[in-house]
Amino acid sequence: MLGILRNSRFRLAWLSSTASGAATSVMPVALTLYLLDTRGGITVLGLVLGCRTAGFVLGAVLSGVFTDGYARRTVLTLASAVRGVAILAVVPAFTVSVLAICVAILMAGVGEGLFRGAYQALIGEVVPDDDLQRANALSTLSSRLLLIAGPTAATLLYVAIGGAATLVATGVLWMGSAGLALRLPRSEPPPSDDARRRPFADFAEVLREAGRHRWFVAGLGALVIWLALGWAVQQLTLPLVSRTELGGDTFIGIALGTYSAGAVAAAVVMGRWTPRRPGLVAFVGLSLYGLVPLALTVPGVSPYLGAALVLVAYFLGGAGIEAFNIPWFSAIQREVPPERMGRLFSLDFMVSHGVAPLGLIVLPYALTSVGQTPVLVVCGVLTVVSALGALAVPGTRKFADPRSARRPTREAEVDG
Repeated sequence: MLGILRNSRFRLAWLSSTASGAATSVMPVALTLYLLDTRGGITVLGLVLGCRTAGFVLGAVLSGVFTDGYARRTVLTLASAVRGVAILAVVPAFTVSVLAICVAILMAGVGEGLFRGAYQALIGEVVPDDDLQRANALSTLSSRLLLIAGPTAATLLYVAIGGAATLVATGVLWMGSAGLALRLPRSEPPPSDDARRRPFADFAEVLREAGRHRWFVAGLGALVIWLALGWAVQQLTLPLVSRTELGGDTFIGIALGTYSAGAVAAAVVMGRWTPRRPGLVAFVGLSLYGLVPLALTVPGVSPYLGAALVLVAYFLGGAGIEAFNIPWFSAIQREVPPERMGRLFSLDFMVSHGVAPLGLIVLPYALTSVGQTPVLVVCGVLTVVSALGALAVPGTRKFADPRSARRPTREAEVDG
């Protein structure tokens, strides 16, 4: 897997992504704890986290505009710089108002959406087809290794130096990520004039491209359910369950670290194994995340058994998500022409993450009016059913639509 780092452009982009991943592993936990301690209430937490995801969606839209029309080096640098500045600005925003916090976090989300699409498109551009799964696995492995230590580090830093200083540290890391991206070689082909003149009009072409791949449309539907329900509900309930049933904030870090450990295990396996039916592996993996909200219903009945089941569920959920992500990204990079790849990744992130803010805003009211256990059960079951149900769509088991002839293999140089 590490041999892919001989590609100099991938190596620098990966280093930038790793620095970004270090900040990403710490910031959400520090932000959650700081909000609960200074602003209080699950409604404010849901609103701020929803703004982050809404910003991500906006960034994904902008990524679709810029990634295929401008140098990806420029997009990656801008994306990390925007996140760094936004997180540095969120610290004084805590002394102003919730609205000011939301604006700063929204901008941080914009930077995240810009970065993700450009980074995935860059991998598809500079890495040969046979190495795509290894490149995606290494990207996942590095980010998840950071996420194992990140939640625990965030909790320890929060206790030692406070929420404001911890958030400042993440902003500095993102500025470092921008500096690394700025060092990428200027060897990318110049963008076409059409890509700059008609960025939004070209989305119609991308929608037609998406429609050619039924597995992509089915996967997008399953991702919508996962993010709006399965992921969103655990974001809101894990801090509450940890504080009320499992002894405090420390369990948050343990659970998220266990999730990342599962993701690392899956990344190692997927870096060495290319399944004959990658879509089957991917959607079964995605269904495992439904165990997370289901397990969060147990601690209220039996704290000790509940703690064990929650950790098992987070491990399986992390493994399942990466068993989905790695073949999914590789399939898009393999099956979609380079000139439309950035915009298709943008469409992926824009649609799937676009509904997550709705979940983060609506679910708090469902949790308070209907009750925590029923909402968790419904979210868990729908996550499982939507993922497994996608397998009924032609082409999903192999991530290759039988109606479409495979496009010619791309050529990409690997630096010696």
